[in-house]
Amino acid sequence: MISVVSQWLPPFLLYCLVLFTRIHEIIRMLPCHTVGVRIALLLATPAAVVSPTLHCVPMSVWTLAVWSALNCCIYVGLPLWYSRGPWRQRLYMVIHLALIFLISYLLVLALNHVRGKLGYASLPPLMNQACGTVIEIGLIIVLCHATDRYALRIIPRAGNRSFDPFLFFSVLQSFMIGLAVLVISMRGITDPVFIACTFVCACACLLTDLVLGSIIWREHDMRAKQHEADAKQIILDSYVESTANLMQRAETMAKRRHDARNQLAVIQLLAQRGQTEQALRHVHQLREECTREMRQ
Repeated sequence: MISVVSQWLPPFLLYCLVLFTRIHEIIRMLPCHTVGVRIALLLATPAAVVSPTLHCVPMSVWTLAVWSALNCCIYVGLPLWYSRGPWRQRLYMVIHLALIFLISYLLVLALNHVRGKLGYASLPPLMNQACGTVIEIGLIIVLCHATDRYALRIIPRAGNRSFDPFLFFSVLQSFMIGLAVLVISMRGITDPVFIACTFVCACACLLTDLVLGSIIWREHDMRAKQHEADAKQIILDSYVESTANLMQRAETMAKRRHDARNQLAVIQLLAQRGQTEQALRHVHQLREECTREMRQ
């Protein structure tokens, strides 16, 4: 019993190390509730048991189906369900990380098969898995940190409905690469050319995802700046129009004051000449005009 545990424990720890690295990157890029992390850690043991890497159970279609379902639950379902933010942003981040995880897994498979084809001396199974684990973890960390700047710019804008075509295109890419990995694991394909082509396609999908996302978010920023400039122009036009109206009213009032002063001078002149009735008539007219203007 002890020998079985000691034989099975190191590969399991190496598998869990890769899983912990993936979960760490998910939490770092997409904050999740602690319940999701706990469930993912609980699912790590059955995922390791049915994993084709450890060979703990005989491989069959049902075993691979369970392994695929557990991986989808750990890396897709739980982050989507227990994370915060708009679902489009969460979906894009999950797709982005899934592509990185698939690329790292494909690289390890490709290196193992290429080394076997070239006829190099095979390492012990545990040492072979340890080397693959180091390569996979290193590639995950490098790719995640190399694409952080682009992903963090795309994520806030991925919540817009205009991103839906790009988002569904990314989902299709990730699904096709995941399907290729499942076929490789299910059929036991050992052709390094096929695995290398799948790896190159996965890298191309990740690069396309980043390039298209960058183009779209730049276009969105340009549109946002244009809308902001248009809004400022509208506000400026309204200010200019209101200022022009005020100036026109001020000019009109100044002209009316000038006319009123002239009429007062005429009234004073009439009063000095003794033409009282005409002066009173002019006074009444002037008062009526002032009252009318004040009411306006």
